[in-house]
Amino acid sequence: MLINKTYEISSCDDVELNIKRTSKLEYRMTYDDEKQMKAIVFVIGGYGANANISFLDFDREYIAKKFDVVVVNVFYHCFCQRRSNEEKYSVYKKFEPEDITILKENLNQFNLIAKDEITSQNAPIIAEMLVKH
Repeated sequence: MLINKTYEISSCDDVELNIKRTSKLEYRMTYDDEKQMKAIVFVIGGYGANANISFLDFDREYIAKKFDVVVVNVFYHCFCQRRSNEEKYSVYKKFEPEDITILKENLNQFNLIAKDEITSQNAPIIAEMLVKH
């Protein structure tokens, strides 16, 4: 029988990028408990692998069935860099004060004037309008 398990563990900070980890490291594992496992296979999805989590699950299950291996997906440190079909794995936009300053400068370059004060709450909408412009 095919077994799917999900684990969340404490992990380390990203030393290279100097980013402190605030969330648990998630990994998902699939194997067939009726077969002798030949290996452990780690599948590290590329940039945007979080777009549709069901693809990761499908691939992991297929490989486990086909090759008699334990297959593990690791949801690595910056896994949620794009929007996902599941909110938990979806990126969100957050505008810091320096981002708002840059947004205002970009609006001025195109002679566009914001009618309202630009805040961290409305900045994503204004930025999206600028992109469309």
